[in-house]
Amino acid sequence: MPGDLMHQTSRWTIADALKVHADDPTTTMPVIAADFPTMSESVMIWDTGALRDINMNSVTVNGWHVIWSLAADKIDLTNANIAAEWANRNNTAYIGFWYSKTGNGSDWIWGGRLLQKSADLRPWEWSGNLVMREGSENTVDMFYTSCGPVNNDFESVIAVSTGQIHTDDQKVWFTGFDTTVDMFDADGVHEANEAEDPYFDFRDPCPFLNPDDGRVYCVYETNVAGIRGQFVIGANETGPIPPNYTVDPGAGYGAASIGLAILDDGAYEAGDFSRARWTQLGPIVSALGVNDQTERPHVVFQNGKLYLFTISHHSTYSGNLQGPDGVYGFVSDNGLAGPFRPMNASGLVLGNPSSQPYSTYSHFVDAQGYVQSFIDHVPTPTATDPNAVRIGATLAPTVKLVLDDDRSYLTEIHNYGEIFAQRAWPATAAG
Repeated sequence: MPGDLMHQTSRWTIADALKVHADDPTTTMPVIAADFPTMSESVMIWDTGALRDINMNSVTVNGWHVIWSLAADKIDLTNANIAAEWANRNNTAYIGFWYSKTGNGSDWIWGGRLLQKSADLRPWEWSGNLVMREGSENTVDMFYTSCGPVNNDFESVIAVSTGQIHTDDQKVWFTGFDTTVDMFDADGVHEANEAEDPYFDFRDPCPFLNPDDGRVYCVYETNVAGIRGQFVIGANETGPIPPNYTVDPGAGYGAASIGLAILDDGAYEAGDFSRARWTQLGPIVSALGVNDQTERPHVVFQNGKLYLFTISHHSTYSGNLQGPDGVYGFVSDNGLAGPFRPMNASGLVLGNPSSQPYSTYSHFVDAQGYVQSFIDHVPTPTATDPNAVRIGATLAPTVKLVLDDDRSYLTEIHNYGEIFAQRAWPATAAG
């Protein structure tokens, strides 16, 4: 029956966040060179992920590496207005794709839009996951966030569009992706909806097969159910804080959480991801009192442990807490049932260096610990403009993490936009 999983909501506490330490070399992204290469001069990209299977393995299809990206077309190709276009990119966002024979970051070919415009139920396509359908030859499901203004209201719904991948010796292309099915939305019970929190976050679906019970689950970004500004921060939220520490009144405005839903038995095989087939189970991790955004949650199964990663901003910490933009993580010895404890005692797994606080974002950790992210902007100060920056809108160097129980270590730095695959998909090439 749906909802059999007996999980508990784990806490990212104020005490945990007080242990966040920037610029630790084992948990800090490399400095980005000011002359970094760009993948395209006509398209800005940000949130990115590799084509994968339902077990979280990145895949190649007939030898081709494929990645999807949130994208916005540049209006001014001279880049004279790049800062303004970059700042407004979410308002024109769509999901595009790239393909490469090597995956080494040097030869990505832009494939254009993934979803047809007819699939859009709402104006914008935001982040999610592109997943090969197990048991099929070339069926692909794009789980994503369908959102934007509709009739003077903002809608954000977790959704899916289905298509087919095709390859030949020269290229990769897709068919289908002409309709979208809404999966579920914020219900005000398991997570905050717009009535409870006008700044609610509800997006970034990541479905996966849970090896413990063979069921398909989905984690996603949410906020704690309840009225914004009326949360009481108690012992569950503070953790073991020092005796002289005073919780700032603003802590209650940090109410991020990571939601969890389960798909009915047989629905995945049937390709039925409609609303009636999902059961929302309540948050798996709560950051109440600490932070107001836990974006792009995703999981890694390694060495009998379940790692749960998410990304967050310096600017969304609450109550005078501080931490870098980057990826944060939690680990469970008991699968989805939890409890999850913060990685590295604080939750911080990879943060930007303090010399470049906004250099990279939207990190995604793959099954082997390789981490992709995009370049936001890096400082390029001059004598006449000490605040000058270079906008990225392209992929950052890929790095490698070693996960050792509840610790993580940065051990390798690879090429800009490099991708690694754990599985060769047994699809047959289509001409």
